[in-house]
Formats: sequence, structure tokens, C-alpha cells
Amino acid sequence: MEYITITSDSYESCVSEAKAKYGERVRIHSRRDYTVGGGLFAKKRNKCEIVCYLAPEKAVANSQNVTKEDLKEFEKEARTPDPSSLTLEEKLETNLRKNEGEKSRVVDALLDENDIKGPFRDKVLLDFDFSVSDIPLELSDRIISNVSIDHLSQAHPKRYMVFLGPTGSGKTTTLAKIGSLYKNVGKSVAIITLDSYRVGAYEQVKAFGDAFDIPVLLVKDEDEVILAQEKLRGYELVLVDTMGISPEDGALNLKLKGLLSLFRSNETSFILTLAANLKSGDMMKQYKSYNAFNISSLIVTKLDETESIGSFLTFAYESGKPISFATCGQKVPQDLKKASTTVVLEYLKGFGIDVKRLAAQLLN
Repeated sequence: MEYITITSDSYESCVSEAKAKYGERVRIHSRRDYTVGGGLFAKKRNKCEIVCYLAPEKAVANSQNVTKEDLKEFEKEARTPDPSSLTLEEKLETNLRKNEGEKSRVVDALLDENDIKGPFRDKVLLDFDFSVSDIPLELSDRIISNVSIDHLSQAHPKRYMVFLGPTGSGKTTTLAKIGSLYKNVGKSVAIITLDSYRVGAYEQVKAFGDAFDIPVLLVKDEDEVILAQEKLRGYELVLVDTMGISPEDGALNLKLKGLLSLFRSNETSFILTLAANLKSGDMMKQYKSYNAFNISSLIVTKLDETESIGSFLTFAYESGKPISFATCGQKVPQDLKKASTTVVLEYLKGFGIDVKRLAAQLLN
């Protein structure tokens, strides 16, 4: 019996070619799907190879149309070649293809589930080659090793901490949490609010201040900024709340720039506060709106309102800025966490990592 081999980009196109050339007499002996080109994570092309023979019935000439029913019938006839007929090299090649395909599927599924993409994804996958069983631990290690944490500002904050970010990002609540945190470790803390535009903004921050015995000053112009700085000269840490700005509101943007220009850069950190439920592209747009203030670090808020921290990590990597704090609820001060590798791991999905056990190992 004579066997015929046909190779194409898909099983369907192989069958179409076989039917076109040999008509209804053609029968499929075996089928092999494989990929060509690329490495483990490079772009690959799918290929299909079928081995056919001609049945001894009368041929139906010029059969050009292949129906779905034909494909189903051909699929029933296709079978995997007997493994004993493969050479050692073919067996190794087959196993390698299966292993590489499985690794690629596992890695892509984890990164997709956590919405990790773009340059950050490329960096995480650079020269990544581990067994399937090691992927969760090794991939999470790659992720956290490419996340920058601002430990210095956590331990030794500058005298002025200016909180920037769009309306609704949680700036004021985050400011209150951080104020309570540093007051509880013995620092003298005060608050300046520049937000005299949003209804209830001053009342909100004043309520936080009263609850934690932290003085709050409302500032509306440059002269009042100077007076407030003088009045709070004796405080170790002054937290500055700001109004959200919009690219369309040029007057408000200039107003904020004028007020913040009075804070000396050598004793001021400008922190961008963004909600975790934003897309990484939208976060980057906000970052560009505020980058004129020389952002020093990032705070991710509302982790309780999103399924993963991945979008924020993608943005943070592209911005090149470290993460200082994270918030995960409205309770003050309980729902505030200093940024750390443990916090990042806690909000990664699908890795199946015992965060508490891993944190204990990292501390040892």
C-alpha cells in the first residue's frame, strides 16, 4: 500500500488538499500536529501533517468541496502513530514539544489572570525556562524582583509628604491612615489641605484630624502656605492633601503648581495615589498629568475593589517609580500596609503560594 504525506497550516487545509488531489478514495492513516520556529516564548507557527492512503473503491474525480461532515468522518479515521514505531529522536522531540507547550500555557494563563502585560511582562519572561511544577514559585519571584519598593521613605519620610492623584483615588483617606501610622510610632504629625474646591473636602480631613488629635490647616493661596509652614515649624511630619486636577482645567492646574512650588524639594516628597481598579494605560495617563511635580513614589489604593494588583505593577514598572504604601479598605488606620514583596504576593492570583510561610522564610 502506498502512503502519501501532506503538510499544511491546519488539519482542515490538509484534508482539503488530500480530497482535491485524490478524491473520495483518500483515507487518513495518521495525523501529527506540531509547531515550528521560535523558542519557548517566541512566536511559533502551527503545522499539521497527515499520512494518507487510497482505498480500493472507485474514485470520485474532481471533488473540490469538503463539508463539515467530511471533516468529522476523516477525524474519526485519524489516529496517533504507534509510539513503538517512532525513533528515539522523534520521541524526544514529541515530548519536548508537549512540555514546552504546557509551560507556555501555564505561564500565559498566570500572567493573563493577573493582567500583567507590556514591557513588564517581557521583563518577567526574559530567559524564563523552568519546569511546569516550578513555574508558580519562579514566576512570582520574577514578578516581585522587578517591583521597586520605597523602603527608605517608609522608614525616614521627608518633612512634607504631598499626596497627589485624581478625585476619587482615595488621597484623603490614605493621608489619614499614614498620619495615624506615624503618630502611633511617636512622630509629631500635622496636616495641610489645599483642597478648598471639593464640597466637604476640608470637613472630611478635619474629622480625621480630630479623631487622631492631628492639627489640620486649610490653605487657599500662596500667602497662607507660607503662614501654615511657619505655624507648623515644630512638627516632624506634615501631610499635604491636594485637589484632583484635570488636563482640561488649566487654571486649577496652575493654581496647584503655584501652591506646591512653595514647598522646598529637598524636604518634600510628591506621592501619586492611584486606585488599583484602573487599567494600567489609564494609570499612565494620570502619571503624565502629575509628572511635572517630580513624583518620588506611588501608593496603590482600593486593593479590596479589584481582583489583582497586576495592572498597577505593570504601570509601576513602566513609570520607573517605587511603591511606598498600599490600602485595602476604608478603615483608618487598619487598612493601610507598607509596600513589600509580601503585600505584592498576597494580591497575585492563581499562584497558590502560602504567603505567610514565604514571608517567614524571607525574614529568616
